[in-house]
Amino acid sequence: MNFKELIGANKFSLVVSLPANNLDLAKAALAGGAQAVKVHMNVWHRASGNTFGSFRENRKFMEELIAIAGQVPVGLVPGGEDAFINREEMLELESMGLQFFSSYAHHLPPFMMESTKLGKMVAIDYTYTQNTLDAVKASAIDVLEASIMPGDQYGKPLNYSDVLRYSDVAAKTGKPVLVPTQKKVLPSEIRTLRDAGCKAVMIGAIVMGNESPGDCEKAAAEFRKAVDSL
Repeated sequence: MNFKELIGANKFSLVVSLPANNLDLAKAALAGGAQAVKVHMNVWHRASGNTFGSFRENRKFMEELIAIAGQVPVGLVPGGEDAFINREEMLELESMGLQFFSSYAHHLPPFMMESTKLGKMVAIDYTYTQNTLDAVKASAIDVLEASIMPGDQYGKPLNYSDVLRYSDVAAKTGKPVLVPTQKKVLPSEIRTLRDAGCKAVMIGAIVMGNESPGDCEKAAAEFRKAVDSL
């Protein structure tokens, strides 16, 4: 089952965003029950504080990760404001077996949306408007990443105003909405996100720490238990 089908078919899904490109972290996420795994390149990541290198620097890691993951979809943030993979690198990643990409819309080169093999998870940020939601509804986006919290809200507890915003995004776009843990979402709050119309959560450094495989596996297992209880 590919990433788009996984998110569409499941009542709710768990994606783990690795805080570092480390195979031990990937193995821990998979052992904890991650239903998809996401990594980064060409980008500085605010939540983890880590910088992720180029495609050339990460090629071997990507090959090994995809092999380790097996049937579990692997996704990639291919770049950010300052650098991004090119078309040739995208084609090579497709050949490796990469399942999906994840990128802020304002960083995403249009050629990435031309891929016929990669699932298209596109993020909107806190500057979105109702017009943005209308445009997303009419777009070729497969999964909408609702990265709608400003930086000064990272790591704070989830509140009901946040839930209402996620619900509005899901209802207005009609897209499967994934909630990244920009806020310190708790496993017990997964049901609330599901009831708000969201389809997945993506846990990362804010809820599982930066470098410990043990913490990564523990957090993944706790969230997977909450997802399976729905």
